[in-house]
Amino acid sequence: MRIDAYISEYARKTPQNIALEEGTNSISYSCLDTDINAIASHLTDFNHCRFAILAESSMRYIKMLMAVYRSANIAIPLPIEFPRFSLEKLLDTAHINNILTTDTQYSRFGEGFFERFGTVIVLSRDTSVNILRKNIETERNNPELRLVLYTSGTTGTPKGVMLSDRNLVSNAESIIKVLRLTSSDKGALVISPHHAFGNSIINSHLASGGSVCVGNMNFIASVFNLIESDVSIFYGVPSTYRILLKYPDRFKRSFAKVRTAASAGGGMDKAIVKEMKELVPGLEILPMYGQTEATARLAYLPAEDVDEFVDTIGKAIPGVTLDVFDSDCNPAEINTTGELVAAGDNIMLGYLDDEIATEKKIINGWLHTGDLAQKLPNGYIRLLGRKDDLIKIGDHRVNPREIERNIEENTEVSKVFVVPVPHELMGTAISLLVIPSEGTEIENLFSFCRKNLPGYLCPREILFIDHLPLSENGKISNRSIIEEYKHVKANMQKVCS
Repeated sequence: MRIDAYISEYARKTPQNIALEEGTNSISYSCLDTDINAIASHLTDFNHCRFAILAESSMRYIKMLMAVYRSANIAIPLPIEFPRFSLEKLLDTAHINNILTTDTQYSRFGEGFFERFGTVIVLSRDTSVNILRKNIETERNNPELRLVLYTSGTTGTPKGVMLSDRNLVSNAESIIKVLRLTSSDKGALVISPHHAFGNSIINSHLASGGSVCVGNMNFIASVFNLIESDVSIFYGVPSTYRILLKYPDRFKRSFAKVRTAASAGGGMDKAIVKEMKELVPGLEILPMYGQTEATARLAYLPAEDVDEFVDTIGKAIPGVTLDVFDSDCNPAEINTTGELVAAGDNIMLGYLDDEIATEKKIINGWLHTGDLAQKLPNGYIRLLGRKDDLIKIGDHRVNPREIERNIEENTEVSKVFVVPVPHELMGTAISLLVIPSEGTEIENLFSFCRKNLPGYLCPREILFIDHLPLSENGKISNRSIIEEYKHVKANMQKVCS
């Protein structure tokens, strides 16, 4: 069964029920099914081919996604918040000949961006289809492949996670059980739909016959208005809640009728939970944990245990098995640190066009998450950190090396080092340590970043240094970069005092 088949089912059973809302617009299951069929009719000539989808978070994006499913092709959403250089690098390695986009994004990216595609199909606001060109090529893809989601927008080599219909359906049904979703539930989608968390919101609510209210975090007032439109389940990463809690009176009023506030994309800290409960005592707070390689969700913390165990990820969702393995891939003892592993029907097929990386990630049927963890006596699991160097900014995972290379290649500097620094709302932001070249100007660097990087990647500060931040063993590491940053800041404070 495919996710889009649920839409057809509800189009027959409850045709007038609302499936999607966006601003003042809404669409019933019957009309949504009709629109999906209309778009899919232009794709049926293709035989299980890869289709990039470049669209803003909108009802149009969901229609295009489901149309690719219905035509039995492969959807590859392109996150529009990625820096353009990351998107272009991704496309250079993903072997995608076809693209679906909106007129908005076609105008934004420009005609030249789309010259790389043999097929370009543009969807207007009234859902009319404009085929700019159509060139069907034979492709050989994994026969189970339905969706490719990318793990991060700024890694040196973004990994495309291959997901099957079985992956998508099994994870949606597990989430439905955990959240107790029914056809009367309306979920708020204000995070990116192009990543695993946002995609899971779409899947689980449409698979349960409920509705999805589409918005974004660009204007806080509109987010609160969206919540007040009878949303029963609100979803956000921790930074989403930090931002909304800056307006406690509005938060209290808007969340008064919300049943559940679900989170993922990072741990919820006790301070956030405490403030949310004080403002809205009856609000169910449900932290969840997952990975793109697991379609979306892997674990959840039952709401009744949030106060005591918010520093854990809780337990596995239905249909998933979690364990902690030692370095020999054997189950670790209670309270012993190892790597969190997972198994279930939601585990990915593998990485797109990368068998070597797949073999390292999935071993004997177990997904190795890269998260260090411990099993607690009550069966819950506590995470202790990552095995890699990625920095998490809001709901984005950022590879500092990619940002450094981009700035070095396009500005007059000798070396650039990204430093993660605390941020009140996003959890983490970045600063830069720069070894300047002759004529390097800090304002020029800020200007380049503002013009070429999304807001969450723009540095809070830029500090000049005159030497490499080497560790004791003569190597550059995240730790040595952070230590150098602390040293520079300490010297600045001494000078100021």
